[in-house]
Amino acid sequence: MATMITSECINCGACEPECPNNAISQGDPVYVIDPLLCTECVGFHDYEACAAVCPVDVCVTDQNNIETEEVLIARARTLHPETNFGENFQSRFRKGQTDVAAPSAPQPAAVQEKPAVAPAPAPKSAAAAAPTVAKVVPPPVVAAPKPSPVKKETAPKKTFPNELPIGFAEASQKYASAGTQLKGLTWLAVILLQPVIGALPHGIKKRLELAMQTPLFTAAGSTALNIVHNAVLYPLVAVAIAAAIYGSDIIFSQDINKFILLGLLLATVEGVIRLKDGIFKAKPAEEMVFLPSIYGAPLGIIIAPRLAKYTGIVREIPVPVEGFYSNGFVDKLERERRYGNVYTVEDRGNSFLVRMEFPRSMPDIGIANRDQLPDEMPDYDYDLALQDEQLIVKGKCTDEKVRRISSSVGAFPPEFITVIPFRQRIVGLAHQFENKLLEVLVVKG
Repeated sequence: MATMITSECINCGACEPECPNNAISQGDPVYVIDPLLCTECVGFHDYEACAAVCPVDVCVTDQNNIETEEVLIARARTLHPETNFGENFQSRFRKGQTDVAAPSAPQPAAVQEKPAVAPAPAPKSAAAAAPTVAKVVPPPVVAAPKPSPVKKETAPKKTFPNELPIGFAEASQKYASAGTQLKGLTWLAVILLQPVIGALPHGIKKRLELAMQTPLFTAAGSTALNIVHNAVLYPLVAVAIAAAIYGSDIIFSQDINKFILLGLLLATVEGVIRLKDGIFKAKPAEEMVFLPSIYGAPLGIIIAPRLAKYTGIVREIPVPVEGFYSNGFVDKLERERRYGNVYTVEDRGNSFLVRMEFPRSMPDIGIANRDQLPDEMPDYDYDLALQDEQLIVKGKCTDEKVRRISSSVGAFPPEFITVIPFRQRIVGLAHQFENKLLEVLVVKG
């Protein structure tokens, strides 16, 4: 009987990471189980993992969808071709029967036993000569062999269809034009208009900073100039509003001081709010988010399309911070890496630059013999392909120890496939993989 989730589900999310088949997802309004992916944990456990962790017992069998053990194990083998289930797989259908033989573990090195030395016979008489007994030397005690450290070998560079004949660094210089288009009058205009450009949203300023490639323009510097600029602009706007309401004579009266002070107060309060990360949280400038001014957001809507070809358009995949686990963002980010969901796409003029983060650390939730596994995740193997204006990235963990435990731990797939659309013609790629970071330069057609 396939497992289902009833409408009494409280959406706690406890079941989702426990499913070895990734069959559970958020539905509307409650979590749902895909019957085509559910194996009732046959092959992985002798119980249903989702039902075991559900705090309200809403993971129940579907009486209208009866499936046999043969169907379920066949489905498990189809979903996990890399896993050898054998004939003694775990199954709730077999629970209570003869114990399933566990996979044989490597036997420890045999320890040589000391030969037993027979006690010397007692002398029959004082005159009898004592027999000579050869001294038995026990074999030297040999310590158990320590596992030799895994030698990290540099894998040969992989090549794929449509791979450019030049290296990644050379391809970046040839096809990545971000930071090289802002020249001449455009470059000078950005420098001179910093007091106004500083009003734009943080993302646009950071991309402009990357495109300018000069210490004369930074997001922090342009924001500071804009705050000073607004300290002059806002009082002038307040005076203009007062003149429009009360007539031009108010400009030459003492009453105008109230409006000037109002403009200064507004500029000061706005400046404090925009620099709150540095004032209240003491963050360095590199980590601060420089908020836009009152008129910055609408100004950004007007200017952003005109700056796109210079700044590059970065597409960032959001990673949820809140959720079932209390340890929050770090574990969530690592989990999304295992699904291939942590990447950015940047428009570099003649190409796109894709940066994808691969899994970095070994999860420790529900893993038996955790102390026998490394803290750092082994490097994944990967494949790249260009197809129908899309980049297809396939990641795969090749370490057998990790693959064996990944099939029985929730939210730990041994491989992933990520499809990144570009919606325009792409003709080639160059890539490099270092320190768990895959960088792919995709050349436009």
